[in-house]
Amino acid sequence: MSKKMCDFCLEESKSWFNLPAPLPDGHRICKKCRAKIDKYGLTPKYDLFPILVTADPHMREMIMGDYLESHKDEDIIAKFFPLPNNLLHDSEHCINVRDAKIRVSASLIPAEDTVTQVADIKKKYINNLPTAQTEEDSVLVSGTLYETDAALYFMSQKFINCHRLTSIVRENQGNDQIVVLEHGKKYIYIVENADLFHMRDTFFNKAAARDARKKNLIYLASENTMTLTSGVYSVPKNISSGTYWVNPLDNSVLSIRDATGKIHDIPEGERRIYIDNGSTLEVTGQYQFRFNRHEEEEAEQEEDE
Repeated sequence: MSKKMCDFCLEESKSWFNLPAPLPDGHRICKKCRAKIDKYGLTPKYDLFPILVTADPHMREMIMGDYLESHKDEDIIAKFFPLPNNLLHDSEHCINVRDAKIRVSASLIPAEDTVTQVADIKKKYINNLPTAQTEEDSVLVSGTLYETDAALYFMSQKFINCHRLTSIVRENQGNDQIVVLEHGKKYIYIVENADLFHMRDTFFNKAAARDARKKNLIYLASENTMTLTSGVYSVPKNISSGTYWVNPLDNSVLSIRDATGKIHDIPEGERRIYIDNGSTLEVTGQYQFRFNRHEEEEAEQEEDE
């Protein structure tokens, strides 16, 4: 192992006076990578997420895949996704816990304190206060974001927001906020290192999808409709290429890796997709695929036209 090479960025020092520093496990790290890892609040050691935050963003999917292939599912969940201090609903798994803030209209904030445990959240406790459009008569409220495999919760002392996972905007939103678009309203949660939040989300879904590979099922409801359960599907081995109208049946996430290796997430509201031979689909939850739209959707489009 070269004393001049950083094991994270794989760059060699051009000077013997600026060598990468040794870590307790024998790996070496340069000052640039050490600064990045410190910025994310991670322990400087040669492990998955320190490697991911110092890697080229285009390499992260491959790094996650390599890690999954060399580690057991139960070890991954125990190490990276342990139970949080806050009690969850039955069968929920925690993906992210993050301090966050949201600016909301002061007049909408309830007077009484709300529940403090995720497990206690019921419909009657959900307020869903959107981001205020102006700073006038608004306040910046601090709280905690909990992302589980069922929902995204923002919990503060006075109110609770709860969102479907498919409502999270995952691209081009900057690294200081997590954005949710739901029912025509916008929720902007101010956080640090939002990309690490999304990396953890992506890795969890990949691990969950791999665990379900041998369990994945396709239900044929009719000649026009099929339902894909959690799992990984290839085209044309599992399903045929072509144009489909898709719809999540629960808090599902659908991502498509095309034949060139590019990842396409399907945001809420984008119903029509085209998949070609060589593509791979990853599904969490259940997704309905239709060859033709429902009659009511066709009628809605005709009215819009």
